[in-house]
Amino acid sequence: MNPAATIPAVTDEMVSDFSTSHLPWQLDVVRGAALKHRAAGFGGPWAVDCRLGGMSGRRGQREINHTDGDFAAVLLVRQGREVFSQGGRQAAVGPGTAVMWDGVMPGECYSEGPLVKTTLFMPRQLALEALPRLDLLVARPLPTNPSLRLLFDWLHTSMTTPDLDENAAAMAGRIAIDLLASAIGASSNIVLDSRTIRLMEIKAFIESRLGDSSLAVDDIARANAVSNRYLHALFEVTGETCREFLMRRRRELAYQLLLSPVGVSVTEVAHRCGFDNPSSFSRAFRAAYGISPREARSTRPGI
Repeated sequence: MNPAATIPAVTDEMVSDFSTSHLPWQLDVVRGAALKHRAAGFGGPWAVDCRLGGMSGRRGQREINHTDGDFAAVLLVRQGREVFSQGGRQAAVGPGTAVMWDGVMPGECYSEGPLVKTTLFMPRQLALEALPRLDLLVARPLPTNPSLRLLFDWLHTSMTTPDLDENAAAMAGRIAIDLLASAIGASSNIVLDSRTIRLMEIKAFIESRLGDSSLAVDDIARANAVSNRYLHALFEVTGETCREFLMRRRRELAYQLLLSPVGVSVTEVAHRCGFDNPSSFSRAFRAAYGISPREARSTRPGI
């Protein structure tokens, strides 16, 4: 049997549906190869996995005007290579790397061969809260680093976990954006202002010590050689305090562990996420999500 005969014919409707899933684009795809995509919502953000045989695309003022809302996105390439241009810059993105793009600016993309990628879309205001200098990030290649690899894995896990409830889906989106910010902060080839870099560095420090139950705001400031006042000013633009960020990330990590296919006891989850004991963990978890840790774990696939 001819392998090509098993590939469904790519119709204009399929191309239109595909391009619209990534916001409106003018798109020309290779018609003799597979064209597949699936999307998952994470509160305000959403992600699209796709596979195609090659393409060229343009997003101009007409497409921008036909977009309902303002969005930013990060493109993560799993297989193949895509060239993305925006704002006078061009980035070649290969396996394990990524690039940011801004939905309110014209852009172009090109892939000469098969491509497998995931794109995470965010309301633009939400992206600006996490990445204040978005204008400096677009069309700059983001090389692989631990946080970016975690983002790849987290999006795959989140998109393949069935029946996420509203709280879990929104949490997955927040974690993805925090991982993106951490990945950008760890990149040496992206130039940002000093305050943005400092905030990203401090968030990465906190992420690495979520399991330390003794970690306090004073410790975070001292370890990063800043005053408590300056630490407060850095976090003020994000809409949450340093302590609120620490506690939110502990709760979100706990939810992630509870949903993990590898069963972890509630006591162990509390310990890994920096809570003094299971009781304080359960109270904080229920206050945030409206259910107990055991109830959250019961929603894990296979339970």
